[in-house]
Amino acid sequence: MQHTQHQQHQQHPFTHIFVGRRSFYLLSIGDVLRLRAVCTWLRDLFRAPQLRQRLSHSLGTQAGLRRTANGRPTIHLLTWDDEQMCDRELLAAVCVIELGGWGEICEVIELAGQCGCCQLPLRLTADDLHQRTNKMAYLAEPRVLAHLKMVDRHIHMGNGVTFQLFEHDNGRLRAIRDQIGFELQVDPPLPPGHLYQRHRRQHDPPVNSRVECCLGDGWVAGAGPVTTASVSSFVKNTLLDHFALTHQSRTISNDIDRHGGSDRVYTILRQSPHAPVEGCTTTTSHCLPGRRTFFRRLVLTDKNSHSFVAWVRIWERSNNDQVMPVVSVFTTEPAVGGGVGDAFKHRFPVTTRLARVVLGPVVAAMVFDR
Repeated sequence: MQHTQHQQHQQHPFTHIFVGRRSFYLLSIGDVLRLRAVCTWLRDLFRAPQLRQRLSHSLGTQAGLRRTANGRPTIHLLTWDDEQMCDRELLAAVCVIELGGWGEICEVIELAGQCGCCQLPLRLTADDLHQRTNKMAYLAEPRVLAHLKMVDRHIHMGNGVTFQLFEHDNGRLRAIRDQIGFELQVDPPLPPGHLYQRHRRQHDPPVNSRVECCLGDGWVAGAGPVTTASVSSFVKNTLLDHFALTHQSRTISNDIDRHGGSDRVYTILRQSPHAPVEGCTTTTSHCLPGRRTFFRRLVLTDKNSHSFVAWVRIWERSNNDQVMPVVSVFTTEPAVGGGVGDAFKHRFPVTTRLARVVLGPVVAAMVFDR
């Protein structure tokens, strides 16, 4: 009897190379796909239970798919509804996750969760996988755009509207509404020397769009295309615009000496739009059509540590033939203090503290202490 039980619990030695905890998955997903293609007898070793175990491991170890605090995981940003998925779908899910590069779209997911546009972790399904017919189709376009097409319908923008992308046979791509004026131009031609061209990312290229969120009108097609630094920046920008119009907030804004704080503001505006800024959870960057007026938003808060949303907005405007940087701070932090006449820094102390870290003492004093 004991011998029979031992045989039932035995596994083929090859199984441990694929799913054994001590093996750390010695086979890459590419190796698995090749073995399945040429060794049909091995397919039984890569069935649903093993694939689910590997998918779970990949979700827990791939960079960008979860956030940590003090070295410990705090929140998972993405998971799969894998119980109803067949072997082929599970294998595709493992492949998609292990191909990597989820950092940019997970910043989008995290911000969407913070703005109340989705529940975290965002749960993908087999239907999301079927947005692409095969691996080659998935790899044929910029990685962040491919990821966005998988998660878009899970990002809710209110009134039954999602951040859905609509793709037409002629290559036309629209966002949010499948209507004229909502087109996206991915990787548009930019003037030589343009900031976004100099710092262009192949997997997350710039975008031209006229999509706007307007108070009372909802989603409309604006007058002229706005250029955002990347696909991910376009989505984050749209999320923040929508959030600002649909939530009660407070703002403080002041002109800044462009050389103040060792050119702190100018440096943030003119550095790579993809460069992280210390003290921020994510950033966005866009510029107006026909001009080189750049806007950058630096998000100060995260869902795990804060019950409100706050960000810094930096841009430049012309004033008597001089270019003047402008810094605005937006927050939904509940106000404290005696009354509406109290200074911003006293009514919104947490936002002020977070912004001071990002702006530095000299620039922060120009914003809050005048």
